[in-house]
Amino acid sequence: MTPDGPFWVDRKDAPARDHIRFVLVGTTEPGNIGASARALKSMGFRRLVLVSPTPGWRTPHAEAMAHGSEEILSGAEVYPTLDEAVADCSWVVGTTRRSRRHQAKTVTPREWGTILSSIPPAEQVALLFGPEKTGLTNEDILRCRRIITIPSPTDHPSLNLAQTVMVLAYECALALREPAASVASPTPASHADLERMYENMEIALRRGKMHEKRVRSLVRHLRIILGRVKLDKDEIQTFHTLASRIRGPVPRRSREKEAGE
Repeated sequence: MTPDGPFWVDRKDAPARDHIRFVLVGTTEPGNIGASARALKSMGFRRLVLVSPTPGWRTPHAEAMAHGSEEILSGAEVYPTLDEAVADCSWVVGTTRRSRRHQAKTVTPREWGTILSSIPPAEQVALLFGPEKTGLTNEDILRCRRIITIPSPTDHPSLNLAQTVMVLAYECALALREPAASVASPTPASHADLERMYENMEIALRRGKMHEKRVRSLVRHLRIILGRVKLDKDEIQTFHTLASRIRGPVPRRSREKEAGE
């Protein structure tokens, strides 16, 4: 029997954790999937999400590495695309050791824990981990509100995927030792809401005869700027209205063509 105390996650008053998912994107080594499942169970988490994993990932090696956490492996959610995997999330956070020119604010795992401790359980959170050899793509990074980098020696900065999952799971568990304060707030915008808004802005800018390269640059910067703040659904609607103003009236023939597509 597990003793009571602030460090055990199965006590009756332990904070909820199912709103946090660990998303492995394009994982190529089945053993890393199994080891990640074990790391999650060890830290009290259950939601393992796989995006386009290597075919046939449920191997004997994956099972062996998941020793004691087979139910986490069996319950893994599999999606073909990242957008589908995180569509309902209001917080999408990426992990990488690479610094990009265009990305959200970078924090340490401990700093992320401070942020996580203030996020209500009603909001869905996704932590992203990229493929072993390449990490998250630039497009993946642009979908993140924060970037987490684990401090490490410059002569050997790279961690194994499952090790990274374990470090983040530990910091998340540490941050969730006490329930977050319940504060009434507007309904946060989900990842799907944000993507529709960015798509609408992109369409509006193109119809404004802006050069394609400039359109991509503006939308990229818009993602970075808005990723620093927490938008709610009403604020998202403001940007849809702005996009409509930029786009201007749509000719009837164009509306009929779009309706038929």
